[in-house]
Amino acid sequence: MEKLFIGLPDKKADLIILILTSQNIENHAEQENNLFNILVNKADMEKARIMVETYYKENKFFRLKQQLHQIPISSFKSYPAFCIMGLLWLIHAACIHYHIHEAMILKYGASALFILQGETYRAITALFLHADARHLAGNIAGMLIFGAPFISLSGFGVGPFMLLFAGTLGNLFNAHLYQTAHLSIGASTAVMAAAGLLVAFQVTQKGKPLRLNNLMPVFAGALMVGMFSQGERTDVMAHVFGFLSGLGTGIIFFPLNRTLAFPQKDFIAFFITILIIASSFLAAT
Repeated sequence: MEKLFIGLPDKKADLIILILTSQNIENHAEQENNLFNILVNKADMEKARIMVETYYKENKFFRLKQQLHQIPISSFKSYPAFCIMGLLWLIHAACIHYHIHEAMILKYGASALFILQGETYRAITALFLHADARHLAGNIAGMLIFGAPFISLSGFGVGPFMLLFAGTLGNLFNAHLYQTAHLSIGASTAVMAAAGLLVAFQVTQKGKPLRLNNLMPVFAGALMVGMFSQGERTDVMAHVFGFLSGLGTGIIFFPLNRTLAFPQKDFIAFFITILIIASSFLAAT
């Protein structure tokens, strides 16, 4: 017998065995590291593959509904994400209360011209500034939808670090694109980076061969970029670069994160994140 599918979770393996058995295709399941491989006779390989693909095509809507039910609501419950949202609100409220809003934007906003002249800290500090309450509310909602699940997946320290890293990278790419006095602010670059990181998580999951179906998260992510990149004052390219930065770094990050498993990882990453943020704001003083 030869392997038809490899690295399947138990429920999916059971379903495929049921499909093959119903079509009188001889099959066998072998367990490997808590996952299962499905084997069939060489002569039945093509028929078996067609039967399984036909089943999934005919039941596409049902599977989508089933997958949505499998998403744990608790993934949106992330205390670090709530802290980030609170910090964004606190900074904006302080800027308004002390009448320093415009001064803060000019001093810490992601000015492409100043970033290219060496003030790279602006790519970080700009993530914490917002134009108005509507701008802030949109990014807080985005942080809840995309940021919280990503932090739940990656850890309380590593998650915020990756959001900061990918968001900063997006702002730097944006600055190199404009190379003028273009000014950008807001956590939306980090929010779209979180969306890209979630797509990368789907793409890099073990036991999934690279097929068109596995690339659907990329297409869905691109659609999200389009949906979030509307509005008169929206910096479309910052969103695009944020998403691409999250996707690119995530493809490297998730396999590495699975390999580097030690208890102090999140504490170290959390400390580094706080240090980078504090250093960035102090750099302009």
